[in-house]
Amino acid sequence: MSRVLVKVSGITEERDAIEAALLGVDALGFHFSGERGRCIDPEDARRIVERLPAFLAKVGVFADAPLIRVLEIARKVGLTALQLDGVETPAYCESLRPAAWYKTLRIGPAFTGDAFEGYACTTFLLDWSRAGGRPGDAGVPGWRHARAFSVHGRILLSGGLDPGNVEAAIVEARPYGVDATSGVEFVPGKTNLDRLEDFVAAVRRAERRFDEPG
Repeated sequence: MSRVLVKVSGITEERDAIEAALLGVDALGFHFSGERGRCIDPEDARRIVERLPAFLAKVGVFADAPLIRVLEIARKVGLTALQLDGVETPAYCESLRPAAWYKTLRIGPAFTGDAFEGYACTTFLLDWSRAGGRPGDAGVPGWRHARAFSVHGRILLSGGLDPGNVEAAIVEARPYGVDATSGVEFVPGKTNLDRLEDFVAAVRRAERRFDEPG
């Protein structure tokens, strides 16, 4: 199995960002919309990004923000990708180009492949956090559904992932990547680096399970 991308969202502190990079995280998410605890001022984000290695993806997380604000923050901070968490239309998303972007789709009992229609991106984040239950519960699509949805693009799993369940989620879904937020936090915006280390280790264990012969 190829390397699974690890993204951690809700970064607000420089130390957490640098330590995450040292632990082998591939992408950091900076929230400019949403919960107060996880939101970061663009100037603070810029100072953090300046200290980070070039190989690390710096993702701006937005939800239904004015287009000009998204583009201004992306330029000011030095973001390498945009994650669109709201109900942004395909036309809105296309207006962001040439910036790299991907769309969040919220999983629920009525979710179908039609949700992907019209979005001309190569990556989608599937968020189970508002699914009304755990993956596989009655009426809630299981992680395995992500494998079927990969026909639409690369899939990032999100929503409720933590060190205790991410290995099983990867084995079931075979995703391009995984995104952790609350599962590796003390409180919103404050990363628990011990849990993050365990999370990354669990992801790498899952990779090895597919590389073992037989």
